Amino acid sequence: MDAASAHDAFRARRYFGSLDGVRALSIVAVIWHHSDIPFADAHPAWRRGFLGVDMFFVLSGFLIVTLLLRERGRSGTISMRGFYLRRALRIFPLYYALLGLLSLVALARPGSGLAEVWWDELPILAFYLANWLPITTFMDIAWSLSAEEQFYLLWPPLERYASRFALPVLGVALVLSELVQLGVIDGFLLAAFGWDADTPEMLRGPTFAPILLGVLLAHGLHRPAGFRRLFALTGWRGAPLLFAFGIGLLIVLAPPDLRGWPRPTLHLLMTAFLASLVVREDHALARPLCIAPVRRIGVVSYGMYLLHVLAVDVARRVLGRVETPVPLDHFLLSLALTWGIAEVSFRYFERRFLRLKDRLSGRSLAEAAPGSA
Repeated sequence: MDAASAHDAFRARRYFGSLDGVRALSIVAVIWHHSDIPFADAHPAWRRGFLGVDMFFVLSGFLIVTLLLRERGRSGTISMRGFYLRRALRIFPLYYALLGLLSLVALARPGSGLAEVWWDELPILAFYLANWLPITTFMDIAWSLSAEEQFYLLWPPLERYASRFALPVLGVALVLSELVQLGVIDGFLLAAFGWDADTPEMLRGPTFAPILLGVLLAHGLHRPAGFRRLFALTGWRGAPLLFAFGIGLLIVLAPPDLRGWPRPTLHLLMTAFLASLVVREDHALARPLCIAPVRRIGVVSYGMYLLHVLAVDVARRVLGRVETPVPLDHFLLSLALTWGIAEVSFRYFERRFLRLKDRLSGRSLAEAAPGSA
């Protein structure tokens, strides 16, 4: 397959077949991270399931901006109303339903640990600020959703109203993110904002770099010249295997603290891995990533992300009363419970809003991430 025909196929494709599989791997990694793993302390690699969120970020930046670029190419403009309405219908119903449910629990159990802090932290969660301000309940997972929402708030208007500045702004934002990641401006952040080397946690962890790299990939693949260059690097069938191996190897060999060069290197490998999955559909990992159960987990991954900490806690309580001979029993039970709860949520609650969203949008790139799956 030559680059020109591959680009035509890429621009015409409404659904990237392997990306539900990537979401599935990412959410399973996150559930692993929050599960009780008996040998987790044997090597730092066993405690790095949080990198599934980094992969979600790359995916989100790529898919959202690809949709925006295609809409502008098709109609000459980007509908902000349509974009935000679709995002709201996908993200808000389950998120605010969960906040409402937890508020009822806090009211019903005024002396519980949740109730003691819930009303102070609820505004932070309600306004998607959990990546900047600390959350002490299990809803601290909302930091990633907050980062996504801030990206949605800022980037689409830039693509719509100031597209000529999109790439320069992207370059500056990437440089700033990497300066933070490398610790170059720690002194400035401490003096200006009072942030130490671990605060805020999201900024010192993934930063916004993986989302921005996804944006960069979307722009690169949208243009024929950029696609041609990226296709030369990632367009051979075995490329996903190579990049997946590189990610796994670095996860194993990186020092305990990923801040510094390891995290940006992982982000670059994740971006290359994603590129190798979308520039052609017949790559070497197409079949395993498209197995029906794997794809289904990807479809319901947003609900799994939001609800998995509840399932992890239930699994821990159950296994505290019942001993099993099953290795990794807490992880497996947590995964099963999370999937089951997410299926119920998807079929009987989320899908009502998704049908409305789909009626508003006659296109699909299976856009999803922790905050948009």
